[in-house]
Formats: sequence, structure tokens, C-alpha cells
Amino acid sequence: MRTPWKLLRRVVAPTALVALAACGGGGGSNGSTGPNPQPTPSPNQVTVKATTANAFSPATTTVAPGGKVEFEFESTQHTVTFSAVNGAPADIPATASATVERSFATAGTYNYHCTIHPGMAGSVVVAATTTSTGTGGTGCTSGYTCQ
Repeated sequence: MRTPWKLLRRVVAPTALVALAACGGGGGSNGSTGPNPQPTPSPNQVTVKATTANAFSPATTTVAPGGKVEFEFESTQHTVTFSAVNGAPADIPATASATVERSFATAGTYNYHCTIHPGMAGSVVVAATTTSTGTGGTGCTSGYTCQ
């Protein structure tokens, strides 16, 4: 009669090897054995709408350094007033039914608000790249553009 240890070793060890072999391998999402994908640059231009519902949409957006944000104003007047931080672009005075563009050269987070409508606020995150991690696929850091 076999002891439980011998039986355990004969059954569990091969099963564990098969399981590990199935999980290991490639860095791509398709199971290829190539390297993990390289980071993907963030968008160079995005549009933020200042809506008649007194909200910025989207409230937070991400661009690459040197990227541009188009603030698209609907028929209601709004302002875009940036917090006083190095690298923040010029504020946008009361504007309606127009589009105004601002460039963001330096990495960081730039918060802004509408001085006309309390609680109407947003932010632009300027980041160079996304993050890809792990094996068997890619992962992305929240707030970044991922592929």
C-alpha cells in the first residue's frame, strides 16, 4: 500500500507543473512569447466640453507633454480658471458658443474651475506615457490611455 505522501507527490507535482506551464510564457495578450508591449503615448489633443448643465465633460482628461486641450463652450457662459501652479496655461475669460485651445508643456496636474458656477471643476493630467506591466497581457495605470 502506498503512503499518502507518495500518492500526493505523484498526483500533485505533475498537476502543478502543467498548471504553471499553462500560465507562463508570453508577454503579449495573445499568448505570444515576445516582450511586453512598449508604453503608449497619451493623446496629443482632447476636447473638454463646458456644458449648459454647468459641468466640464470629461471632468478629468490626460494629454502628453506639449498636448492641447480644446475647451468647447456651449451656449451658456463659463470661465476656465487654472489653479496657480508652474506650467499652467492662461485662464479663459467668460466664453459661450466658441472653442478655445490651451497647450500643456509640462508634466503635472492642472486643476481648473468656472468662476461663474460654483462646483464646476475639472483637471488636466499631463503625463508622458502609460504603464504596461506583467506577463500574459498588459495592464494600465488608472487615468492613462491604454491599448
